[in-house]
Amino acid sequence: MDIGKTLRIFRNIKKVSQSNVAKALNMERSTYAKLEQNLTMLRMDVAQQIAEFYGMELYYFARCLEYERFISDPTTSRLILIRKDQEEKELKII
Repeated sequence: MDIGKTLRIFRNIKKVSQSNVAKALNMERSTYAKLEQNLTMLRMDVAQQIAEFYGMELYYFARCLEYERFISDPTTSRLILIRKDQEEKELKII
């Protein structure tokens, strides 16, 4: 289970920077970067925030971390891109 690799893949699918993710998670970019580099442990509360950021339930996010086949499943990309579309629509409304 390579948490950092999974986080990088998700971030690339959503086409956002580490700074964007860190801001959404209310943390410093350097702190988030350490998660992607597997230099720090992923806490449960942060895992929940990340799952929400990518538009998935914590259970599904955990499965992606545990089983690499979930990462490459088309459903995973769709969830992430649907969440991105929702965020963009919310920004246009404001």
